Amino acid sequence: MACQPVSYSGVTANIFNSMKGELEKNGFSVPGNSGVIRGPFGIVMQYAYDEATETLNVEVLEKNFFVSCDQIYNQLDNTLGKFTA
Repeated sequence: MACQPVSYSGVTANIFNSMKGELEKNGFSVPGNSGVIRGPFGIVMQYAYDEATETLNVEVLEKNFFVSCDQIYNQLDNTLGKFTA
């Protein structure tokens, strides 16, 4: 069960690395600047970070039916918000 992809702009390298650290503390493995993130609740996301354009693209590829796409993306928004405020 996939979700629509989202794109975040204005994501500096510092913000991206801070966000990665936060996600890893919450059980997600985030390798490099692009790849696949596998986390709890059957969540599998594909992501690509472009440092030159400060853009982060994320797409949920798999999730269980207990977790909505909105919940996942809201959590990403909240995590990103911690480092952009």
